[in-house]
Amino acid sequence: MEISEEEKIEFLRELVSIYSPSGEEEKVAKFLLESFESFGVEAYIDEVGNVIAEKSGKGKRILLAGHMDTVRGYIPIRIEDNYLWGRGSVDAKGPLAAFFFAFLESDANLIFAGLVDEERYSLGAKNLEIPKPDFIIIGEPSGFEGVTIGYRGSLTMKFVEKVEKFHGSLSSKGAAEKLIDTWLELSKDFGEGFDNPSGRILTFNAYERDFDFYGEMIVNIRTPPNYEPSIKGEILDFVPAYEVSPRSLLVRAFVRAIRKNGAKPRLKRKLGTADMNILAPKFGVDAVAYGPGDSRLDHTPYERLNLEEYIASIKILETALGELANI
Repeated sequence: MEISEEEKIEFLRELVSIYSPSGEEEKVAKFLLESFESFGVEAYIDEVGNVIAEKSGKGKRILLAGHMDTVRGYIPIRIEDNYLWGRGSVDAKGPLAAFFFAFLESDANLIFAGLVDEERYSLGAKNLEIPKPDFIIIGEPSGFEGVTIGYRGSLTMKFVEKVEKFHGSLSSKGAAEKLIDTWLELSKDFGEGFDNPSGRILTFNAYERDFDFYGEMIVNIRTPPNYEPSIKGEILDFVPAYEVSPRSLLVRAFVRAIRKNGAKPRLKRKLGTADMNILAPKFGVDAVAYGPGDSRLDHTPYERLNLEEYIASIKILETALGELANI
């Protein structure tokens, strides 16, 4: 099946035009479902709202998993100087659209999954029920010449302090001061790069309550592999770091595909967290992330996708799927 570049760009424009912050993915899901049906492909929406399509073909079974939700903040849709502006154009409807067309045009053995809630709690990935794939490709912006082999993890913890009231003239530490000490202890090891943790305070609340000083702090730490915090609070959520070997057959297939399409491959390890961290351990198989777009534009008011890169990424993805089908 061959589909024109104009059709692929128009599909992407329509997809990005549907505003879909986390929890509001229904219209995007319906659009994808109807789009699959228009190409004669059966698809369905599962219990949590994921869009699933399956296709029998050559070789190992490969999961193409992208997310339908975006962060909040509407950006007017426009095409300017061959860039499509709009919330989600980079993170991650550009990669999702590339997956859609690679699914249609490839003769590989594929499962397409448009997932909900990636920008929040990853409920789509955590509740994905499909036949076990042999390889997983996650739709996230890596640049058309890049492939992401690792993401740091994410640890969210809550700390609570309660101190009996004392007079303000004394030098004792109250609940707020103790929470500040906790944060300073946690953050002393923070640094730059994949192999170091980093983090921020999500909420901080301190006040007087009856005969006590009371404080509560929620923090999020982006964690490298094998990270152990110096102080542990109540763990609200934890997704471990994930990294696949550069020697993996999956990584090597992408390296060859990028070279065959005239680009120089780059392997990336990212400082954030993605559904790759969840789905690779869930199914116990190798995973990478791939997709068009500059991830530095994620979540910003300047989110825009180069359309030439978008078209190139579809070709590279189809080449990589062909490589994997012949393993």
